[in-house]
Amino acid sequence: MRTLFVSLASILLMLVIGCTAVDPDECWVNTSGGFGGGGTIPIGAGVGATSSGDFVTPPAGEPLDYGGDPNPCMAGKVSYFEPSDFPFVVTVADDGTGPAGGWQEAKAGLIFGPSSDGGRACVGLIEMPLRTSAWGKVSPSYAAIYTANVANAVAEKLKKDGLFDLPVGIFCDRVDTEMKEQFKERYKGMGAKVTVKFPS
Repeated sequence: MRTLFVSLASILLMLVIGCTAVDPDECWVNTSGGFGGGGTIPIGAGVGATSSGDFVTPPAGEPLDYGGDPNPCMAGKVSYFEPSDFPFVVTVADDGTGPAGGWQEAKAGLIFGPSSDGGRACVGLIEMPLRTSAWGKVSPSYAAIYTANVANAVAEKLKKDGLFDLPVGIFCDRVDTEMKEQFKERYKGMGAKVTVKFPS
């Protein structure tokens, strides 16, 4: 009887493991709101993969290298910005007094559209406080996450509205307007400032 119980328990365990295994190329939808909001999460090596975790080939030499195969979870996206695209630096330290304080900024090249045709290139300056009464402390890493969320929302809106054929100067003006609106809508009270223009 004990042998039968152990056998049934083993079969049940194998079924549970088999039902929770994931394909390394599978995309799951993030419904928790974590990692900067909803969207697809690529299941990569180490999650459902059978390798030991060691590198089969050495990693890319540069930390921001975009080489390699395209992310299968981003199919159909016109562009995709990462927080690392917005390297915020502190320009005025927070002295800790008053309801808000400090200042930080990030200068970034913004490429909208598929890289196969060069996309639309603009340059942006994004600024915001280090501490606000509405949002509390806003570290450079959080500022970068918020900005990436805004830039991705703008990219999708421009694609949906079919505005990628605008002359580049007018296009960058539109990006400027849309990013300002997205910051106001998504991060009300943060006090972010955006300046986007055509690269000179």
